[in-house]
Amino acid sequence: MKRHNGFTLIELVAVLVLVGILAAVAIPRLPVGSDFDGSLQARNLAGLLRLAQLRAMNDPQALQGGTGTDRCGVIAVTPEGVTISSDCRSTSLLADMNSPDPNLWLGVNQPVSSNQTLPFTLQFGEAAGDPDYLSESSRLGRPFVNSGAGEQPLDNTLQITLGGQTVLIEPEGYIHVAP
Repeated sequence: MKRHNGFTLIELVAVLVLVGILAAVAIPRLPVGSDFDGSLQARNLAGLLRLAQLRAMNDPQALQGGTGTDRCGVIAVTPEGVTISSDCRSTSLLADMNSPDPNLWLGVNQPVSSNQTLPFTLQFGEAAGDPDYLSESSRLGRPFVNSGAGEQPLDNTLQITLGGQTVLIEPEGYIHVAP
């Protein structure tokens, strides 16, 4: 009796179904074309915002003026870029992208826009009366915007668009890149 080597029809169909499922999941996640740079900038912006939020939630000095960039939890957002605030209070960007840490500077050659009037600062919480303790809003990581009229809690979702991609900051403090 001659033995035939090969795959059965059921095995072939099972493999095709698995390949189809993998393709449906993996292909939309692949970076495509020039959109990759904008997507990368938006993800970096979300990371910078989360860094500021974590600093504000863990360090009572993070929202105090004069705090160094290694501890500051205040983000400056201007049409020219997005960085940790240079003096931890104002909308002054860090001097340039090479100092002190290029990872804290975003928006180089990328247009920055927002549904909030630019420039403004964004911080996650407010300074407590006692500088050694966190305020309740800081412990919760709640966003506050200061566009010149003092710190105001965020009422609606804040949108910051960088390189064609939008990062959303919810009033509860949730930060994510828009789909």
